[in-house]
Amino acid sequence: MNLTKKKNLLYIEDPKSPFNTSTELLKRIYANVDRVSYYDEALHLFDNKVYDIVLYDISMHPEKIKFIKQIQKIKSMQPIFTLLLDTAEDLAFGLSQLGVNVVVIHPNQFDEALENIAAFNPQTGDVN
Repeated sequence: MNLTKKKNLLYIEDPKSPFNTSTELLKRIYANVDRVSYYDEALHLFDNKVYDIVLYDISMHPEKIKFIKQIQKIKSMQPIFTLLLDTAEDLAFGLSQLGVNVVVIHPNQFDEALENIAAFNPQTGDVN
């Protein structure tokens, strides 16, 4: 991974989620990380800062798709990644229809997924 082009990340996490990462890992692979647990706080940050990537842990609350639509309304080309547990694969198609990059993983694959997301190039849609 090319760490010279670190990205800014808005990470909306669920405190009860099985996905857990250390702050040190996030600091190592992203230039700036804002971690929030509440959607209103995330929207406030999104309105006031520029993020290369929005990462949304939807694994615990798949009904919160409304939040994704709000972000897309503000900035239609915003790269958004959602995290889904491998037991919730059935939600992946619906999310991808919204133009969201869906990451379906087991909790022990979380750190690797974060690194792959950090390498995402929004201009090409590829991982560098």
